[in-house]
Amino acid sequence: MIPLVAVVSLRGRESRTLRIRVPLMLLWLLLVPFAVLLSPLIFIGCLACRVNPFRPFSVGWQILMALHDTEVEVEHRSAGVSICVF
Repeated sequence: MIPLVAVVSLRGRESRTLRIRVPLMLLWLLLVPFAVLLSPLIFIGCLACRVNPFRPFSVGWQILMALHDTEVEVEHRSAGVSICVF
């Protein structure tokens, strides 16, 4: 299943934490028209380079599916950022 929500946590010097929930479903809906428009160009480019045209789409889908349960944390002595994808 593709990730639908990301939680971004920002920590400041006073250890106050600001948590923002980002609905990724809106992002996917905005990106679908671009993907549909670019897919023929990618398909033609793959044929020109003699690459199986379904392989890039398959790899992209696998990367998208692997984003589920991803956690990224960046810490510094003055601030920190944490991103969790659900």
